[in-house]
Amino acid sequence: MKILLVDDDLILQNLFKRQLHNLGLEDIVAAQSGEEAISLAEQNIFDIGFFDINLLTELDGIETAKRIKAKQAEMQVVFISANENPVLMERASVVENLGFLNKPYNPELIEQYIKMVKIRLKQKNRNK
Repeated sequence: MKILLVDDDLILQNLFKRQLHNLGLEDIVAAQSGEEAISLAEQNIFDIGFFDINLLTELDGIETAKRIKAKQAEMQVVFISANENPVLMERASVVENLGFLNKPYNPELIEQYIKMVKIRLKQKNRNK
């Protein structure tokens, strides 16, 4: 499983990566900006992307996910946010997503999202 993690906070990004490693996941590509994430998505196909909504760059996580998902429709999206702003949640709903993670990260919820994607990947492989 190939994972894209987009978060401009390096401390939280490293914490998230450690939690993914604890789940036995190693193929993790991280970006600190929407622009960097889009560039990485041009070179890689991701199974799941975790997108911090409030990136301190020109592109926020919602727009970044929208642009990547337009080219990688199979990629599953999970949004990350420190606040549950209803306007942001509504904006995010235009991008097909599995759901939201609140900061600080809940390891059990991360694991549930990973399991959901693994199930979808198995079903997709069976249907081929």
